[in-house]
Formats: sequence, structure tokens, C-alpha cells
Amino acid sequence: MRKLALYAFAGACVAMLAAVPARAQNADPQLLIVSCSGCHGTGGHSAGAIPSIYGRNAASIAETLREFRDDKRPATIMNRLAKSYSDTEIDTLAREIAAKWAN
Repeated sequence: MRKLALYAFAGACVAMLAAVPARAQNADPQLLIVSCSGCHGTGGHSAGAIPSIYGRNAASIAETLREFRDDKRPATIMNRLAKSYSDTEIDTLAREIAAKWAN
């Protein structure tokens, strides 16, 4: 039952993110992190099985996103989402998350 709930939640995250264009070059970084909070919790504080990203620095976030994008880190959803981002977009998103969701 717990796995089913997790899969349903993950599916909801994917559905929510489907509205985000595959190339978000001109997207407001604040808008992009709202999408992150759908799974990782408000302000990056996850209350469930999905890891919190609150308090992580930009370099760590960017490295992790690249690992997901390049299939170097296993995932159920993040590897699919990260594939749509360029290095520049990853860096911008990582800086925004680190700045907004810092310690």
C-alpha cells in the first residue's frame, strides 16, 4: 500500500511537471523551484520518502542534477526530469534552490 501511494505521488509530480516546457531557457527560476517543492516539500523540506533538498549548496545540487540527467545516479523520476535541462539551466536552478532554501 505504501509503494502504491509513493507511485501515485510520483505520478502526480510528473503530471504537474508536464506543464513545464522541455526547454525552460526563459523560465523564471522561482517558477521552476515551485515544481521541485511538489515532490521535495515546501522549502525543500520533504516529509516523506523523497529526499529533502533544503540546505544543500548550489554545487551539490547541480552535481546531483547532472548525475540524474546523465543516468549516473539511479532514480524513478528525477532522471527523466533532469534530461530536459541544459548545464546552464541546471546551474541557474541549483543557485536558486540554494539561495531560497538555505540553512
